[in-house]
Amino acid sequence: MGIAFFDMDGTIVGGDTNDISIGEFVKQNLAPKSIIDKLNRYEEAFYEGKLDINEFVKFACTPLLNLNKDELYNTLHKVVRDSIIPVVFKGAKERIKFHNDRGDTIVIVTSTMDYLVEHVAEQLNIKYFIAAPMEKVNGVITGRQCGLVPYQKDKVVRIKEFIKEHNLSLEETYGYGDSINDIPMLEMCEHRFAVNPNAKLLEHPFIKECQIVDWSK
Repeated sequence: MGIAFFDMDGTIVGGDTNDISIGEFVKQNLAPKSIIDKLNRYEEAFYEGKLDINEFVKFACTPLLNLNKDELYNTLHKVVRDSIIPVVFKGAKERIKFHNDRGDTIVIVTSTMDYLVEHVAEQLNIKYFIAAPMEKVNGVITGRQCGLVPYQKDKVVRIKEFIKEHNLSLEETYGYGDSINDIPMLEMCEHRFAVNPNAKLLEHPFIKECQIVDWSK
């Protein structure tokens, strides 16, 4: 048995879950339309590998700050069920099944906020995830971080913590990612997959260390 680490946006999901969810929050009048312009600027920085991730996670949770526990759960569950799960790549589903059939430990590793990722993981029947840790008090989001966001090299830090916590080994590891932000995670894996790699990753020397796969079809 091994471990499979999956990035989420662009790797499992055929799109960006922040784009999708914030777009839905606008439709539900939880956020103004102007939030989209700011989101686009953050995204440009992300794909350039220059995003201030701590600033971003505080921004991304703002539409949900006034929701109570039940409202939060229902809103996120519905957005994931209706708008995110339908755009999960078929290839990702097949690969998740491959690892489940082997008895591997499957972990989503993403800088997206944990309150959203937990719904994606649940609906994909994935037990573990490592995500941006956001504080909740009585089930309500406060807007404050409560730990290290797994972004770029900090994905490795959080993965090592996970390995130690669950008494696992980094032998027979698989890594799946689509951008240069995933390189530190992929570097620590024995089997490295560049999934639908974006232009920045394709131009990076590390791409030669990866098997390129296309799950977009």
